[in-house]
Amino acid sequence: MAFNVKDEGGQFEQPPTGMQPAVCCSVIDLGIQEGFQGKPTHKAVLVFELAERRMEGAFKDTRFTVSKTYTASLNEMANLSKDLEAWRGKPFTPEERAGFDLEKLAGVNATLNLAEKANQSGRRFVTIVSINPKLTAVEEMKAEQPGFVPKWVKDLLEKSHQPSEPAGSDEDIPF
Repeated sequence: MAFNVKDEGGQFEQPPTGMQPAVCCSVIDLGIQEGFQGKPTHKAVLVFELAERRMEGAFKDTRFTVSKTYTASLNEMANLSKDLEAWRGKPFTPEERAGFDLEKLAGVNATLNLAEKANQSGRRFVTIVSINPKLTAVEEMKAEQPGFVPKWVKDLLEKSHQPSEPAGSDEDIPF
């Protein structure tokens, strides 16, 4: 007997693409998750609210949210390190690499470059291509949903392992 499955994903309004003003509304420690080739890896998610608002559906008039998942590493080759350096507009010092508090990112404005992509089954989605500093001509944004945790993140948190303790402290290091 065959065990057939199908794509049951719903249609929903996609965020706009291109350069978009945004504010980081959540920094989420996912703890230890399955990483590359099944290796347990400490992961984190940055969630952003866009200035653009939804035009339809149950969430009409709320800001779009987008997120990006990272390996929680400031190794100079790590995507998190590269994105944060681009966002900050400067490289990390060795002292900062020894321990940087990601929670300091909550409430910080940015300009996101968003692009539409397709997964293996052809489903289209919008993803963060790069994170850049806030443009000076753009009005400062405040998060309307500070601490927002998307449902998919809640599901991951339920099956995560305890996060490892970060090395060092950076209380005196500004973003």
